[in-house]
Amino acid sequence: MAIRHDRKVSILDVMGPVMVGPSSSHTAGTARLGRVAREILDEDPLTVHFYLHPPLAATYRGHGSDFALVGGSIGLNVDDPLIPEAIRIAEQKGVTIEFSEEDLGDVHPNTVRIEIKGKTREAEIVGSSIGGGVIEVFKLNGFQTRFKGDSPTLLLFYRDRPGMISEVTKTIAEEGINIASLYCSRKQRGKDAFMQIDVDSPISEEGLQRIRETPDVEEARYLDRIP
Repeated sequence: MAIRHDRKVSILDVMGPVMVGPSSSHTAGTARLGRVAREILDEDPLTVHFYLHPPLAATYRGHGSDFALVGGSIGLNVDDPLIPEAIRIAEQKGVTIEFSEEDLGDVHPNTVRIEIKGKTREAEIVGSSIGGGVIEVFKLNGFQTRFKGDSPTLLLFYRDRPGMISEVTKTIAEEGINIASLYCSRKQRGKDAFMQIDVDSPISEEGLQRIRETPDVEEARYLDRIP
């Protein structure tokens, strides 16, 4: 039987992303993971703790994953020439950085759990750098997710109840925005829940505010594509 190859291939899939080296999987991807944590925190970090899966812990310094993770977590893009100086810059900003090894289970070798704290907020992500600068975040603030950071995304934390999905998606539809994918998870029925909505175009500030005002929504965060 013939095998179909329907996936569209970008030149970046072949050549890799524009980045500060040495490695797309150990540097570009890890920088993007750090940047996701920073975007979720949504304020300047004061402390960042990186828990590295054992294979990554064994190689992270030699491959530059240490300064890449720190660079992303303080808001640097993957192609920023300051990435190699990220640890020094973080120290100058008064950010406390810590690296530890932690067995994160049956996951990709380049997986990290990031705890990041600011003055008023804190966040946690668990994700992998799977090659070519591509990432997969599969846990966000304790909720299962499927976040890749390659499209505009709405992240919603709310109390689980009937009708919540339809109310939020109605607001997005009224914005004239197409939904590419939607993923939900919850810790317990009727309790804390999480929704990730990938969209084809940005949500306006007015639309985002309407979603934030939806009953039982605790927090709504819009993230553009993670650079």
